[in-house]
Amino acid sequence: MTAGSAYTLLLVLTVLALPRVGRAAAQRDRDSLPRGSSIAVEDHASDVLVSPNGAFACGFHAVSPTVFTFSVWFARSADRAVVWSAAAGPTARRVVHSQGSRLALDGRRGALVLTDYDGEVVWNSTAADGAARARLRDTGSLAVEDARGAVLWQSFDHPTDTLLPAQSVGANGLVSSGRLLAAGHYGFRFSDYAMLSLVYDDGGGQVSSIYWPNPYFSYWQNSRKIYNFSRQADFDSSGHFLASDNATFDAADLGAAGVRRRLTLDTDGNLRMYSLDARGKTWSVSWMAFPNPCIIHGVCGANAVCLYTPSPSCVCAPGHEHADRSDWSRGCRPTFGNSTGVARDQVKFVELPHTDFWGFDLNNSEFLSLDACQAQCVGEPSCVVFQYKQGKGECYPKSLMFNGRTFPGLPGTAYLKVPADFDVPAVNVHQWQTDGISGLATQEDIARCQGGAGLPPEFLLNVSSTARASSSQRKSLWFYFYGFLSAFLVIEVFVIAFGCWLFSKKGILSRPSELLAVEEGYRMITSHFRAYSYSELERATRKFCTEIGHGGSDWVVDGAQRLETDVRAVVKMIVDRSKLDDVGWVLDLVDERLDGQFNHVQAKMIAQLAISCLEEDRNKRPGMKNVVQMLISADDESRGHQYPDI
Repeated sequence: MTAGSAYTLLLVLTVLALPRVGRAAAQRDRDSLPRGSSIAVEDHASDVLVSPNGAFACGFHAVSPTVFTFSVWFARSADRAVVWSAAAGPTARRVVHSQGSRLALDGRRGALVLTDYDGEVVWNSTAADGAARARLRDTGSLAVEDARGAVLWQSFDHPTDTLLPAQSVGANGLVSSGRLLAAGHYGFRFSDYAMLSLVYDDGGGQVSSIYWPNPYFSYWQNSRKIYNFSRQADFDSSGHFLASDNATFDAADLGAAGVRRRLTLDTDGNLRMYSLDARGKTWSVSWMAFPNPCIIHGVCGANAVCLYTPSPSCVCAPGHEHADRSDWSRGCRPTFGNSTGVARDQVKFVELPHTDFWGFDLNNSEFLSLDACQAQCVGEPSCVVFQYKQGKGECYPKSLMFNGRTFPGLPGTAYLKVPADFDVPAVNVHQWQTDGISGLATQEDIARCQGGAGLPPEFLLNVSSTARASSSQRKSLWFYFYGFLSAFLVIEVFVIAFGCWLFSKKGILSRPSELLAVEEGYRMITSHFRAYSYSELERATRKFCTEIGHGGSDWVVDGAQRLETDVRAVVKMIVDRSKLDDVGWVLDLVDERLDGQFNHVQAKMIAQLAISCLEEDRNKRPGMKNVVQMLISADDESRGHQYPDI
């Protein structure tokens, strides 16, 4: 046989063998795993369970050439998105080796058992004596069934980081996947008071905090309910999510028919709902909890600040450096010594405008000046940073710089405590700069914030010394304070001036009207005297043209009315007649139009009071206190006095 004929024969045999390989592979795709059977990791490419509708597949999923998980994934998505992986617990490892690993439905106990290359049991389901098979359902749930198809165990009751339609959150909720598919730092579960929450947990028991719903708000401000311990939460195929605590949200393509969906707690701590484009086999985000990922707790670790640029970027606080450049969740470590517990003159503060470190408050106060807030942090050994908000003068000393974030419009400024000899680094490039004209925070072009060759882009914070910051903040605070007082004073002066004009002779209320006539009559009744202005006298006497006579210091003129102004004569008459037991003189003083309908005691008292006010010796004139006492006594006397009929 020549070399050419041998090559032709080999090619023919290869072509004939291909269909058999394809048929063999197709034959290994099964819809169930009988009791006593197993799936080997070496056959991961062909030996899988497939749901009857073909939407889901289950088997060994390759993480790397040597690392696998036993998982359920979307069979019709380009990335084969995993929706469940076998793990003994939220923090247990999920991976096995690429050689010797097996998944079996144990013939003796009726449980699914995952073993590693050395036979070590990595995971197993609960035992089920009546188990007949393991089957992948159309919903995406891997179930152990009995001979009649009743479910004895299912993966839907043990979600990992993803929910599918009609799947409940469960008692343990969702846990994000971290590096190398280990359990991450984020959870989606019900809190102790039965409120569905997103929770950050550092894994060491030192840091744990809720970041969704908004931790700044109470449960009713977040439109939630508490203490409903039914703890039910799921979403339907239309994209509507509803929980027993009233948490609810909808997909952007709500109600779209035939769309495959999943709700996943991603590695970055953001909860997202995805919709599958059946034509392109790609996923699109149809809802997310946080458009700005910097709000998520722990995204940059301790002593770091998250910048949204618009993708999240982490930067160490001044005086700190990366703890692990490959893992930002480990945060930054300080480059200077401990600055806590030292004297005031041995520390200073570095200002971080529009920056907040959520949580870890030692205490909180309001209506404090910046200096008073700073003094609190200096006097507290465990204080490493404090946040100050203008307006109410809110002060928040903190024991740890965690959950740092900065973006324009964020109220408040963080002040980092550092040693007095610490050299604040010169900042040439920063995300937020201050416009010297308007004083507003604006976004600088960060396209030039590029790192060196092979290094990621570098972002720096806008920092400045506290001396400059404190004086400017005090100046701004007093400016607003005095501005408010000035505005209030102007308004008050305007109101007083308007009131004076309103009740003046030239004002609206001085114009003749029936109401004013009634008031004038009331004034006559209460005072029993009529006072004339100079202009009225001038009009009545035709400018004092006809003189009748004069005497003493007074004179009498004739006009439209006869006005007798001989004060001394009137005073003498009143004094003389008041000594007599005759009340007729009172009638001579009171206007005849009252027809005797007035209080005689009060009229007599007012006349005597008027006489005493006209004493030539000022020392004999009564003071205001005496006048009031006389009027009160006259009122009391008139209540029990009987007057003769006139």
